[in-house]
Amino acid sequence: MSVDAPPTAIRRGVLPLARLRSKPPLRWRSLPVAGPSTPARLLRLGAVLVLGCLLTAVLSLFSGLSRQAATEQGHGRATELTEDAAELYRALADADAMATSGYVAGGVEPTAVRARYDDDLARAADRLVHAAGELAPADPGRPLVTTVAQQLPRYSAMIEAARFYNRQGLPLGQSYLGSGSALIRDSVLPAIEQLRRQQTAALAQDYQRGGAIPFAVLLVGAAALAGLLDAGRRERRRTNRILNPGLLTATALVLLALLWWVGATVFTDVRLSQATRHGAASTALDDARAAVLQARSNESLVLVARGGGRTSDAGYTARLDRVLGPGGLLDTASAAAGPAGALAIDEVRAAALGWRDAHGQLRALDDGGRYPDAVASAIGTDPAGSRSAFERLDTALGRALDEQRAALDRSAGAARSALTGLAAGPTVLALLAAAAAAAGIAIRVREYG
Repeated sequence: MSVDAPPTAIRRGVLPLARLRSKPPLRWRSLPVAGPSTPARLLRLGAVLVLGCLLTAVLSLFSGLSRQAATEQGHGRATELTEDAAELYRALADADAMATSGYVAGGVEPTAVRARYDDDLARAADRLVHAAGELAPADPGRPLVTTVAQQLPRYSAMIEAARFYNRQGLPLGQSYLGSGSALIRDSVLPAIEQLRRQQTAALAQDYQRGGAIPFAVLLVGAAALAGLLDAGRRERRRTNRILNPGLLTATALVLLALLWWVGATVFTDVRLSQATRHGAASTALDDARAAVLQARSNESLVLVARGGGRTSDAGYTARLDRVLGPGGLLDTASAAAGPAGALAIDEVRAAALGWRDAHGQLRALDDGGRYPDAVASAIGTDPAGSRSAFERLDTALGRALDEQRAALDRSAGAARSALTGLAAGPTVLALLAAAAAAAGIAIRVREYG
């Protein structure tokens, strides 16, 4: 009998042991790939299995890199730009509220009010520079940043003119103050709001990409796993062996790679969903803070107008109703934040109701002819006055907003951690599976060599 006898002859003891030991090495080039013979069938099977494992590795690599890049970008540039826009909006809205509050005081502007106005402009400038540095030249947000940068010096000049004429006791200052507030309200703040919306949408897209189901990886990997399982089952029946070590190892490696993908995808999706909810709560609180600041500016402008502004208080009411009303911004923030953030938002609601009551008392003083007392409520330090109530609300809003941003950062950071190694880990496992599958088939082919 020749050394090319089939494996059954070896198992039956037909071939002498000496001839088995002297068996020459396998020459792959001499093996037929086409045809009905068993070696040809095994070579074709091995090629398919190795190709499936290699394709799984390639898809794992590119899909993992894409998801890591999306979460990195979302947690980095997009989040920073969203925060820049929100803080820029708040700083300028607060600056306008401080400017109008200071004007109400007459020629002697309170030092604390002026210091807060100056600090607002300085922070706005810092945020503007940072946002401009983060935006690419072709980014649609760059013209919006340019608009803000061009209008900010004009606004500052108008406020300084208003202060000058106010100290001189001239009514022209009221005109400059109104024009400056209109510039902020009608030109600057809308541009910042549009920038914030753009970056919020970009952040949502990044999170969606980071948590998307890797259909290609899972389908190809599942097909490779099914092929390995079927090949192992068939070869076991043909050879009456218990297991093929190579095919068994390849099957385990592909299964581990798929489980890695499933686990990372589920965990990432959960964390990014949490980050999205905290982001929605932050957006609602940002909007609430802006509405409160604009209501504060309106409160002061009504006092500046004196008798002519008593019927112009609708702006304050509309903005505060947007915050407190059913389905309003605080309701939206509370629903998105969940039970963990409910306490901080309840404090905001209580502070907003307190300010609304204090504002009602201020309006009663002004409408009753007690203008100096109304001004004292707007800019004084009385704990029951409107200014103190507004500052309590502003502090509560800042605390709730910081809490939601910190929760967003934690959730996004956890999602990034879940994707760590996702590109390399399953890819290496799939490559090792390809090698193991090739080795397992080689064991069978060698029996015919």
